[in-house]
Amino acid sequence: MDNFDLILDNCLKEMSSGASSLDECLARHPEHAARLKPLLQTALKIERGRAIQPMREFKARARTQLYAHMQAHPRRRVWSFSPAWRVAVSLAALVLAFFITGTAFAQGALPGQELYGWKLSSERAWRAVAPDKVAVDLSLADRRVDELTAIAADPARKAEALNEYNEVLARLSSERDAQNDETIVKTLKAHKEKLSAVGVSVPDLDNLLMHSGSNEIIPPSPQSLPSVVPSLPPIVPPGLISTPSPTRKP
Repeated sequence: MDNFDLILDNCLKEMSSGASSLDECLARHPEHAARLKPLLQTALKIERGRAIQPMREFKARARTQLYAHMQAHPRRRVWSFSPAWRVAVSLAALVLAFFITGTAFAQGALPGQELYGWKLSSERAWRAVAPDKVAVDLSLADRRVDELTAIAADPARKAEALNEYNEVLARLSSERDAQNDETIVKTLKAHKEKLSAVGVSVPDLDNLLMHSGSNEIIPPSPQSLPSVVPSLPPIVPPGLISTPSPTRKP
């Protein structure tokens, strides 16, 4: 602490205790009077401000206004979570992030790969909540065709992909109506061309395209019905059958 700081500290103590006034301190240290005066004046103002006490009426009015403001603007309750809850929320967020990341990676999986089952499960969940089931099934059918073309040379994996594609075809067959039949048939024809290019034949797809344009159940052909109806003996009520009466001997 330099000489000026010591002088300032002594003057503040003397003024606070009442031992000296502002003018007396400045008179004792004329060489520092220009620097001391504004600092000591500020200290005096602060000291006087501390001595100010609000009137009792002002306190009562301020308290009433504060209470009315608190009633009109209630403070929202801030929920506090225990450490256990914080850990549980963090774990849930981690699991959710892992699930979303794993689902994104699974979309590129092919039959026979580890994430393919995850891919199918996420697709079932997507279809369950989708408002337009036909649109989802058409998209899933496109995915199955892409998988079939990618693994057409692997018989084991090809069988699994065919099974999944046939399931989608069965759903599309049951979903056909006057509104979506044209879209479904157009998509299936594109599938036929794409699969034929890699040498993959799907009998269920051929059968569905063969009956395209008709949304009704196809009745059996006339050749499958019997041409001759066997005749049955007439049924005569028992009361109408006459029985011969016994002959009397002479």
